[in-house]
Amino acid sequence: MLSCFQAFQLSLLTQMNSISHVFAFVPTSHISTKPTPQVSQLLSPSKISKSSILIFTKAHAVPYYLNQRSQTNPTKLQASTPDLTAITTATSTISPQVQVALILSSIVILAAYHVNLFRKEFRNENGNENGHSTETTNKTWRQYQADTREDWSRHVRTTEGWLYAVQTMRNAITSMQFLATTVLSLLTLITGKMWDIVRSTSNKFDQRLLTIQLASIALTMLFSAYQFIQAVRLMTHAGFMFPVKKDGTKVDKIMRQTQNCQWMGLRWMYISLAPVSWAVGGSRALFATSLGLLMFFRNIDRQPESLGYDEQASRI
Repeated sequence: MLSCFQAFQLSLLTQMNSISHVFAFVPTSHISTKPTPQVSQLLSPSKISKSSILIFTKAHAVPYYLNQRSQTNPTKLQASTPDLTAITTATSTISPQVQVALILSSIVILAAYHVNLFRKEFRNENGNENGHSTETTNKTWRQYQADTREDWSRHVRTTEGWLYAVQTMRNAITSMQFLATTVLSLLTLITGKMWDIVRSTSNKFDQRLLTIQLASIALTMLFSAYQFIQAVRLMTHAGFMFPVKKDGTKVDKIMRQTQNCQWMGLRWMYISLAPVSWAVGGSRALFATSLGLLMFFRNIDRQPESLGYDEQASRI
């Protein structure tokens, strides 16, 4: 009787094993986990033999490929973690103190150069107004250009070459309009791209930094476009004043102001490269760009050589 009962238990376990494979594809909500009284009585610990337990354990063992997959996945995840750490370390090689020092140094370099330039031009203009002789070697490129436009305006009034003046000023107005439109178009593209980056960034510090960078780019480019537009406005006004104010010098001063506006527009456009490089390459790129702009400004602001400005002014 005992052997028959054991055989019955083995057949029952085999059927349950086949049923479990079928129920593996059935939602758990349709399977009742509460056993019936008959099954509970048959599966009681006192009535299950050791051989039955061994067979049940083998039937429900974990497959080999599943065991291998569970062992290999943690290894792959652990191997990918050092790569992310290396990337983060490479992007944060500069300390915040060094970054602040580079940014402040860049601002001081550009500001100190232009303060020194304006002081030099101010001393030259005061020396001419007070009747003191000023050497031509002390003049900057902007002063030479401003003097040339003032002499040109005087020449137009003396010769009454109104048609020549209108054609020349029309070309200058077209070039200023093109520069202003180009600067505003670039500002629109840069603002749209950076604003998308600001909205997609979740870190508050990165959002503030990008906002400061965007504001610096916008301010420099807007100042540049404003100066170009002012140059256009003054040239247009001077075109109407030429035939009317033949004997006055107000038109000459207006033409001098147009050169100053044009120079300021170009200067702000050049300076806008610094915040753009800051947004693209960080504080090191900002410092390198500031040094490059310093050398560039020293080259273009120096007095012209062998251009015959003095001889031309004396003939006019």
